Amino acid sequence: MGMPPYPPRDAERQAREYARAQARAAQEQARAQRRYWSYQRQLRQRGSVARPLLLISVGVVAFLLETGKLSSSAFWTWYSRWWPVVLIAIGLILLLEYFLDRRDPYSGQRGAGGVVFFIVLLAFLGWGAHTAHRWAPFSNQFGSDGDDFFSMLGEEHTNDLDVNTTLNAGATVDIQNPRGDVTVNPSDDGSMHVHAHQIVHADSEKKAQKVFDQIRPQINASGNSGSVIVPGRDGVRVDLIVNVPAKSFARINAGHGDVTVNGVANNVDVTSNHGDVKFDNVGGDVHARMNHGDFSAHQVTGNATVDGHVDDVTLSEVKGQATLNGEFFGDTHLEQIGSNVHFQTTRTNLDIPRLSGELTMDSDDLDANQMAGPVRIVTRSKNIKLSDVSGDVHIENSDGDVSIRAVSPLGNIQVANKTGGVTVSLPDNAEFSVNANTTQDDDLETDFPLQSATTNGRHTLTGTIGKGTVTLNLQTTHGNIELRKGGSSAPPEPPKPPQAPKTPEPPKHLKVPKVPPVPPVEQ
Repeated sequence: MGMPPYPPRDAERQAREYARAQARAAQEQARAQRRYWSYQRQLRQRGSVARPLLLISVGVVAFLLETGKLSSSAFWTWYSRWWPVVLIAIGLILLLEYFLDRRDPYSGQRGAGGVVFFIVLLAFLGWGAHTAHRWAPFSNQFGSDGDDFFSMLGEEHTNDLDVNTTLNAGATVDIQNPRGDVTVNPSDDGSMHVHAHQIVHADSEKKAQKVFDQIRPQINASGNSGSVIVPGRDGVRVDLIVNVPAKSFARINAGHGDVTVNGVANNVDVTSNHGDVKFDNVGGDVHARMNHGDFSAHQVTGNATVDGHVDDVTLSEVKGQATLNGEFFGDTHLEQIGSNVHFQTTRTNLDIPRLSGELTMDSDDLDANQMAGPVRIVTRSKNIKLSDVSGDVHIENSDGDVSIRAVSPLGNIQVANKTGGVTVSLPDNAEFSVNANTTQDDDLETDFPLQSATTNGRHTLTGTIGKGTVTLNLQTTHGNIELRKGGSSAPPEPPKPPQAPKTPEPPKHLKVPKVPPVPPVEQ
C-alpha cells in the first residue's frame, strides 16, 4: 500500500488566500463597528449651554462698547477686579449640567472643548487687565471706581448742594457715606456746614435729577448730636466736606472712598471698607478700622490705632500710643511715637515702649533707630537692623540677619535666630557677660578679649567683661556671630536748633558834604 498523494499546490494557495480574505473581512467588520459606535456617540453628544451664553455675553459687551453705551476704560477696570466671578459662573453652569445628566441614563456626553478655550481666554484677559490696572499709567486712566459695574452705564452728571445747621461745641457727629470721599474740618463759627458733590451716571439730565433727589444727604442736628447720612445706591458717588465745631467727636462710616480729618480737637473714629484714611493735627485719639487702603496719622495728641487689612502705614508725631493690629501689605513707617508701639500681624509681633527716632518695615526688612527698651520683636524672614537702642532687647527671627547697635544705658540682649547672622555692637567701655553659640562651620568673631571654643559641634563664646552688669545671649544656626566695639556710650542727642543770625549793625552814615552857598538871584 503506497503513501497518499500530496494535495495539489493550487489547493494550498487557495487555502492561504481564503485565510487572508477572512482576516481582511474581520478587519473591515471591526472598522465598520468602530465607525458605527463613533457615529452613535456623535449623535448622543450634546453641547454645553455655557458656550452660547459666553458668546452672547461677549457679543452684548462688544456691541455696547462699539456703540458708546459702555465705557471701555470703566469696563476693563471692572473686569480686572471681578473676572474670577465669570469663571465661577461657568463652573456653576457645568456643575448643574452634570447633575442633570446623571438623572437621565440616555443623555449623551457634553462637549467641553470650546468652553475650555473660553475659560483660558477669559483668564488670560483677566490677568492682563489686572496687571494693567495696577500699573500706574493705566491705574490713573481707569480711575478708582473699578468695583462698581453700574458706573459704566450712562454719562456723568454732577450736582452740588450746601446745608448749614447749628450744633453744640462738644457734639457727637455721625457721618455715613457708602460711596465717595469724606473730609472733616473744624468750622470757624461753631456750626456744622455740609457741602455735597453728587456724581450720577444716567442717560439723561432728567433721570440724573431724580437720582440727585434720592441720594440727597439726610442731615439732622439737635444740640449735642448730629448726623449726615447719604442714602446708598449703585452707580452714584457723593463726596462730602463737613465742617464741624472743633471739639466735636466724629464717627465716620465710609464704604468706598477716602477719609480725611484735619484740625479736629477731639477723638475721631473711622470705619472704612475701601479707601485711604488720613488724620492730621487731631487733638484726641484716632481709630480706624479698614479693609483696604493706606493709613496715615500726623500730629496726633492722643493715641493712634488701626485695625484690619491695610496697605501703607505712616505715623509721625504721635504723643500717645501707636497700635497696629491686622494684616499690612505695604510699607510701614513710624516716626516720633511718644508712648508704646504695638504692631501685631500673623507674621510679626513688635513692642517698643518709646520711639524717638523712626522705624521702617516692609515684607523683607525692619530698620529702626533711637528707641528705648524693653524692645521685643518676634518675626520671620526679615533682615532686622536696630540702631541706637537702649535697654533690654529680645529678638526671635529666622531666615534673615539681625544687627543691633546698643547705646547706654545698656540692657540685656537676647537674640534667637535661625539661618541668619547676628551682629551686636557695644560701647567700648561696656561691661557684660556673654553666652553666644552657632554651628561649627560658621564664624564667631569678637573685638573684646574673649576666647571662643568648639563644643559638641557648636562654636561657642562665653565670658565676662568688667563687672558683667548685663547679659548677652546670642544664638543662631547657619549664620555668623559678631560681637563688635563701636556702640555709642551715650544716647545720641537731638540735633540742636540753628542759632539765630546776628542782627547786622546799621551802616555808618556818611557825613553830608559841605555845599558852597548859592548866590542870590535877582528877581
